[in-house]
Amino acid sequence: MAKKRRKFTQCPNCGYSFEEVNNYCPNCGQENHDLNVPVKHLIAEFFEGTIHFDTKIWKTLKLLLLKPGLLTEKFNIGQRASYVPPFRLYVFISIIFFFLLALNHNVVNIGSTRKLSGDQEQQLKEGLQEVEQVAPGIVKADFPTDSTGSDSTAYSANLSFGDSETAVFMEKKAEQFFSSGETARAKLLKNTSLMMFLLMPFFGYLLYLFYYRQRRNYVEHLMFSIHLHSFWFILLSVIMLLNMAFPDVSLMGWGFLVMTIYLYLAMLRVYKRPYIKTLLKLIPVVFIYLVSLMVFFVGTVVVSALLS
Repeated sequence: MAKKRRKFTQCPNCGYSFEEVNNYCPNCGQENHDLNVPVKHLIAEFFEGTIHFDTKIWKTLKLLLLKPGLLTEKFNIGQRASYVPPFRLYVFISIIFFFLLALNHNVVNIGSTRKLSGDQEQQLKEGLQEVEQVAPGIVKADFPTDSTGSDSTAYSANLSFGDSETAVFMEKKAEQFFSSGETARAKLLKNTSLMMFLLMPFFGYLLYLFYYRQRRNYVEHLMFSIHLHSFWFILLSVIMLLNMAFPDVSLMGWGFLVMTIYLYLAMLRVYKRPYIKTLLKLIPVVFIYLVSLMVFFVGTVVVSALLS
């Protein structure tokens, strides 16, 4: 759908004269669009753009959710006009995801304690143990010996950097950060969103290495990564909504299974390799990604603490 513009014949930015049919100034590149119009025109343009985006988003989500890899495949062969651009799609979905994450105190809750169900305690314990294994000697997970009858469960992850002056400084910063409660939570969520944005090109490069023999452009792998993370964010958003409604029900295990199956099907469609060969690539890709995710997250926590 073409954008309806009220146009100039002379660029207000550089003064260059041109024909009204130009959508951009040939001299400086500024868009030829007069915004000094009645409010009703701005409202009409807003709804025109919204309806256009709405039409595209539903087509895009249909492919993204129901046909793993097809959206990436269409983008790679040039069929892009009918769908939301990958980066815009990711930003749109990630805003919703991190908004829900900010609302869901069951997921990120710093500086407070509460009673957990048996499944939640086990998941938290396993998660802290995994982080401890990724950063041995730096992260130390503490587990209560007996929480029976207690109103809260005091699981924690302490940062230890050694005995040097720098190490003591870093430990103090970490302690101050985690004791700040909601401030730390907000900063950690903000930095986590940046971490995930940086993790996407990393995952794209990982796929580039695993499929190097196909001689694909890196951008194709990056688009695959963006669409994949967009799907994961949608899935995690649904899980969080269900967790808000049913706090005693744990769905993360099923969520991880769905994510892995989706990745496998998407790799089959996009890279067109046999089932077994794709599976043999899937296993190390998932392992490396999970380890990298934990390393990135530990780094995000450390940086957040140091900058607090």
